[in-house]
Amino acid sequence: MKKLIIGLGTGRCGSLSLSFFLSDQQGIQVLHEGNINDKPNPFKWENDYENILQWIEELELFSNSNQYFGDIGMYFLPYVSSLITQFPDIRFICLKRNRQEVINSFLVKTQDRNHWCEHDGTIWKKDPVWDSVFPKFNEPDKAKVLGLYWDMYYEEIDRLILEYPEHICCLSTESLNSLIGRNEILDFIGYKGERKVNGNYIKNKHDDFNSFYKHSLNILLWMGRHTLPKSVRHLLWKIIGKNLYNYINW
Repeated sequence: MKKLIIGLGTGRCGSLSLSFFLSDQQGIQVLHEGNINDKPNPFKWENDYENILQWIEELELFSNSNQYFGDIGMYFLPYVSSLITQFPDIRFICLKRNRQEVINSFLVKTQDRNHWCEHDGTIWKKDPVWDSVFPKFNEPDKAKVLGLYWDMYYEEIDRLILEYPEHICCLSTESLNSLIGRNEILDFIGYKGERKVNGNYIKNKHDDFNSFYKHSLNILLWMGRHTLPKSVRHLLWKIIGKNLYNYINW
């Protein structure tokens, strides 16, 4: 019988790396945010359980002969209890990254969007997909509301672990860097196959582009230092350079 694996975490916590690690094991296929062919398939934070059940059915079909199948997304948290009732053998793996690091990473990634408070699109840009994926808080300051989100998320994880200790585990993001942490994850889901725990599974959605962009930017900076006046170089750096470095490092 196939076993369902669901990954949890606030986002910006190493969940993509977890997907790569799990899916590299023989007989396991776990997506990240429902991403197939570079198209994510997130769910709403509220009132989306029936769609999730339908998605799980599709995942099982999509998994072919794999013994383990699943998906990873922050938005599964409100549905944990219902999913355990529906799938008694389900396992949840949650990753926990440093609070301030998560805040900083989301601030860089979301820029002019704010998924964590209700707004009319005047100050923040509306996002028809991701706005519904996160819970909402009555806090106008974006950095503070991200902190509230982090606090709420892991308070709920702690509560659920007390209630369902056999179904849920929570590990630090750093555990993905260690053999002990990787084996702990596989032990938790009851994986009996040959283990691949020595690879590099630290991934970012833009890894394939980062080295190219960084190399290109360094060339441009070198050329600029030798051909452009200092005032022009500083202006270009303010407009282009910082934003590009932020983009390739989130």
